[in-house]
Amino acid sequence: MTEMNQQLKQRFDEKGYVVVKNVFDSNEIQSIIRAFEGEWLKLVQRGEILVRDTRPLESLYPRMRDYHRKNPTIMEHTLKGELFDLMKTIIGEEALVISTSYYFKSPTTRALPLHQDNYAFGVSPGTTYAAWISLDFTNEQNGGLQFVPGTQTSSLSFPDADPSNVKNYFSDTGQELAVEEGQIEYVETEPGDVVIFNGNIIHGSTENTTNYQFRRCLLTHYTGESVERLALNFNKLIDRNGQKVRRRLNKDTKITQKQKSVFSIKEAGYFDSWK
Repeated sequence: MTEMNQQLKQRFDEKGYVVVKNVFDSNEIQSIIRAFEGEWLKLVQRGEILVRDTRPLESLYPRMRDYHRKNPTIMEHTLKGELFDLMKTIIGEEALVISTSYYFKSPTTRALPLHQDNYAFGVSPGTTYAAWISLDFTNEQNGGLQFVPGTQTSSLSFPDADPSNVKNYFSDTGQELAVEEGQIEYVETEPGDVVIFNGNIIHGSTENTTNYQFRRCLLTHYTGESVERLALNFNKLIDRNGQKVRRRLNKDTKITQKQKSVFSIKEAGYFDSWK
């Protein structure tokens, strides 16, 4: 491991997240934005995006999931070698892509409550790892990331939500974890920066309170190649060469331990608002 990689890993181990500067250049950033704008326009043209009176901008610009499997340009950026090298440094082994998510985070879009990723992903053994590619300048005002440093080594926790209310239990607010005041760190990024964090750290993003700033990002979730089972996309993992990899379904994820089955998340319609 090079000295630079050792420093990167040390910073990650200390806080549970690390900001890596200038991983993507301006041409790559614009390529990602254009690819998702193109896919978004197709959704609009097909009438698959419906604007809600209560949340017009948020519903017009929904979260978009797993377009790396639909769009060659998005797949190309997902498989960027430097990104996989960074993840190998952090994880300690080759990474496998679990899923990708694109966020427009338009003005007025609500905060993403504090949560732990692996609570729902169910990676075992180990945990998930995320690479959050910043496509705009981000800060606390326009929906930037927030972390509770040090919780990356914590066990997965049950939220306070009532498990009998299945739809709410699997929602973003249903997965919210309460933390004491003063524990949160807010992160600022520039376009092209990548924020890396693991699936146990408590994190979220703030509300976009600006009048005109979008806070776009492309988020990729990974796990290490030694993973044996997981819930989400267990049979659709991707290695650094773009080859599909399969693992076993984890039927005992933390989020479903108080539910009837691992498929309760589908019954709750968690992904209905995603496109």
